[in-house]
Amino acid sequence: MIRCVIIDDEKHAISILENYIQYVPQLQLIGTTTNPLEGLELVKSMQVDLIFLDIQMDEMSGIELTKLLPANVKVIFCTAFSEFAVETYNLEAIDYLLKPIPLPRFLKAAQRASNIFLNSSLKKLENIPNDYIFIKTDQKGKMIKLNFDELFFVEGMKNYVAFHQAKTKILCHLTLKEVEDGLPTTRFMRVHKSYIVSLKQIIAIENNQLILAGRVERIPISDTYKENFLERMKNNLLI
Repeated sequence: MIRCVIIDDEKHAISILENYIQYVPQLQLIGTTTNPLEGLELVKSMQVDLIFLDIQMDEMSGIELTKLLPANVKVIFCTAFSEFAVETYNLEAIDYLLKPIPLPRFLKAAQRASNIFLNSSLKKLENIPNDYIFIKTDQKGKMIKLNFDELFFVEGMKNYVAFHQAKTKILCHLTLKEVEDGLPTTRFMRVHKSYIVSLKQIIAIENNQLILAGRVERIPISDTYKENFLERMKNNLLI
């Protein structure tokens, strides 16, 4: 999940971006402000990955603010003025959106940001052994080791999640989002609001459903996650 904020001195512009962000499941909006100085404090006080940033603001320009940001925070500029494009390119902005921003153009920028953060995450995981995790049970003080090679899929069940292995199903009091954040993205992917699958266990894709090795269940791919899933599969596609 990409944690983002909006910094723009026009409330109407913020409202538009807030609406657009709802269409992108990878984006989590954690704050907005019309004041760039308050925005800078927001970034420093919270774990922020991405800023949708206006350029021309009274207290401080978006370009000036960008130069004060931590190196790991990325920026997508949103402005009504095209003349700043070259300067923002030198600041390594992810994208430069001209107002009024059409939804398709925003979605393209959001996808570019998602790809950048995904590639960054994969690089961090390259040299880290990701073979197992321990998960807490409802029994106080007890944890169960979960080997990734033995995990087929994870199913969200209201206040619980079910870890489906070859012969067992482990129930834990967690959210699917917590599980998603704890599993390596190199090996697992969310494909539905209620399902995370092991990429290793997929043997076929049929009618927007995943068939897993040795399982009778078929895991649905929802429209929300379909584009990202297909993009992930593209490198392994032989036409």
